[in-house]
Amino acid sequence: MKKSKSMFLILSVGMLFLSFNSIFLTGCGKETEIKEEPPPITEMKKPGVTGIREFHQVLYPVWHDYYPQGDFKSIREAIPEFEKTLKALVDAELPEFYHNVKDDFENKRDNLAFAVRKLRAVAQTGDDEKLAKAVEDMHTAFEQMARVLAPRTRELEEFHLVLYPLWHQAMPNKDYKAIKAAIPSLESKMDTLMSAQLSQRFSGIQSEFVEKREALKLTVEELADVCRQNKDEKIIDKLTQMHEAYRELDQVFE
Repeated sequence: MKKSKSMFLILSVGMLFLSFNSIFLTGCGKETEIKEEPPPITEMKKPGVTGIREFHQVLYPVWHDYYPQGDFKSIREAIPEFEKTLKALVDAELPEFYHNVKDDFENKRDNLAFAVRKLRAVAQTGDDEKLAKAVEDMHTAFEQMARVLAPRTRELEEFHLVLYPLWHQAMPNKDYKAIKAAIPSLESKMDTLMSAQLSQRFSGIQSEFVEKREALKLTVEELADVCRQNKDEKIIDKLTQMHEAYRELDQVFE
């Protein structure tokens, strides 16, 4: 009888162990099915535009070596490479990051294309003096186009590189966690922007720049406050206000 009870006890404990082990393994299985959280949205890298660097690589020796040396033979030989790299540049789509300067960039790109066509036509005439002028015009057209994509100020562009993914990714998805995580970076970039000095060529907009910069700083502070207080219902409005303040500051340069 005692032996029977002992066997029953052993079997009961064994079944309990198996049941517990099954539950544990099931739990582990479920845990492995949990999807990892996506990486946080952080400061983006400034996107490039296909063809600009390649065109400049062709232009550099022409402008810095062949043109000042009067080496018109080498200039003529470089024309097919200008046309090849120009085609890649014309066919390239401007990244969405530059949407606010899209029209200006495309106009300047058209001017560059015209300058390259003119270079080809003049090169065929054999007139080296006109060819030199065509090189000058092409160089000017390229600089004007490239300058459209250049930062107004480095500090403002660095702020935009943090703001851009928040506006285009985090906000549409209501990813409040990503917005909150970006606050220290926004504040740091804003502090740097507050100490930025405009170059002499922007002296005419100095007072307006300072005014709009102060307005942007206020919106950054307000967004930071609602994020740290976890007032999620106010985050979208505050981010929208900050984005608008950024746009108004950026437009000072236009």
